[in-house]
Amino acid sequence: MAKIPAIFRETELTFAAHISPRVRSRKLAAFALEKITEAKRINAGPDGQPAPHRQIVDGREGASLASVKPDGIIVAKFSLVAEVLRWIDAELVKVSPVRSGRYRKSHVLFADGNEVDLLGAGVPKAREFVFLNTQPYARKIERGLSRQAPQGVYEAVSVVADKRFGNIVDVYFGFRTPLAAVMENRAARKRGSRKTASQAARDNRRPAIIVVPR
Repeated sequence: MAKIPAIFRETELTFAAHISPRVRSRKLAAFALEKITEAKRINAGPDGQPAPHRQIVDGREGASLASVKPDGIIVAKFSLVAEVLRWIDAELVKVSPVRSGRYRKSHVLFADGNEVDLLGAGVPKAREFVFLNTQPYARKIERGLSRQAPQGVYEAVSVVADKRFGNIVDVYFGFRTPLAAVMENRAARKRGSRKTASQAARDNRRPAIIVVPR
């Protein structure tokens, strides 16, 4: 994933004084097309699909490259959040302790509260993405009670992700409650559970990685 920071760069194209404005525009558009094509190829997803981007020509989003002024500015903003999320997901699986395999298979991603399948139709736009593990013993693993993960899992991955992708997203470690756990807690209280609401909420909170796009 070292490829991602390389996209955030500025390039100034200079021309000889005798070149006409029309030729300068044409050469600037051709140069921009070459660099954008290269960036799309470098940051293609695992399925080979090019990374989506927004194209802004002289302040006009979606304008054609050919419309650039002789001394104009072309900006290509790539949406690389999906690639960051896939990296985090793969890293969680890689560092997960394995006994029955349930923990490793129970990492779930939510986009603004809705579950997302990273292998499905794609990652939707969202204000916040949250990874968490649905297994009830996830808190114990995070405290280092597994010999296979003495430093925990979620907090360790969040620290690396924040350092690696801090120019694209903000990454935080915290605790969140899965919706299923909330429903189970309500049902338990109806059955006469002696746990208070605060105790039940605390018990149901899972280690989480929170990702906020910039």
